[in-house]
Amino acid sequence: MTSKEGDSAQTVPPGANVQTRHVGSAGVTLTRLRHSDFETLQPALPEYTFSILLAGRSRPWRDIGDGLTIPKGAEGYRHQGAGILTPADTSALWRVEGNHDCLIFSFPKEMVARMIEEFTPTGVASLERLTGHVVHDPIFAAVSTALWKESIKAGEDGIGRAYGDHGVALILARLAQEAERAPSPDVARGAKEQLSPGSLKRAIEYMRSTVADDPSLEEIATAAGLSQFHFLRAFKASTGRTPFQWLQDFRIELASGLLAATDMPLAQVALDVGFKNQSHFTTVFRRSTGTTPAQWRARARA
Repeated sequence: MTSKEGDSAQTVPPGANVQTRHVGSAGVTLTRLRHSDFETLQPALPEYTFSILLAGRSRPWRDIGDGLTIPKGAEGYRHQGAGILTPADTSALWRVEGNHDCLIFSFPKEMVARMIEEFTPTGVASLERLTGHVVHDPIFAAVSTALWKESIKAGEDGIGRAYGDHGVALILARLAQEAERAPSPDVARGAKEQLSPGSLKRAIEYMRSTVADDPSLEEIATAAGLSQFHFLRAFKASTGRTPFQWLQDFRIELASGLLAATDMPLAQVALDVGFKNQSHFTTVFRRSTGTTPAQWRARARA
């Protein structure tokens, strides 16, 4: 699978049977994925993904920056309703052995943050407690299957938004409850995984110098002298952001300066700071600043 920065996508193993539907009104997608042995890289996306097993028996290995491991409880991954959560803005290397039939929710992180805040006082941070192990609950399979069947019946008209929103809320509410019961992450472990000052400096200098060329995670990690998955986890532990988030913030910072100081066309500003086109630039800029590039320029010069 390939993905451009900020785009929504699913992990699509070669030869897999894949179908995707939109669910509700908040940008959630539900993907049916049937496959056997495969290995694939899921790029960092601004979405939480939650993979729910429906049938089959498989052994899933995953690397989200801490090495290729089997999530706790997934050694004999065969229970209907067992699910694995992958955090937003996190690259994941997947290697799955055996047959697998699952439904995958992709939840935009802004929507998750808003809803989880209503369910639990610790908010979205509590979901990080679920990313290292399998979450078991029959409701996951029941709700996701009901949503999938309803989307098929609805056809081109799509599933009813209220129905879809209700199903999404049920899934997230159960995840929030599970997260509240889960133990807190090992903070000391995260501190040990931080980048050395030299590695962090090299990574940031490389991203600054190549921002317009859209550097890959592998290229940035190489500049820091680390493997990409070790680098990804250590960079986030050091800065509180993924390399993708750092680049996005840096692009907005550069663009803001260009908009205020030059008459450069918006399309050229977008290209110079690393966006593929003006439309994507406008979307990300508005999401980050609350205003469009043109409005920003007008206010900066008022």
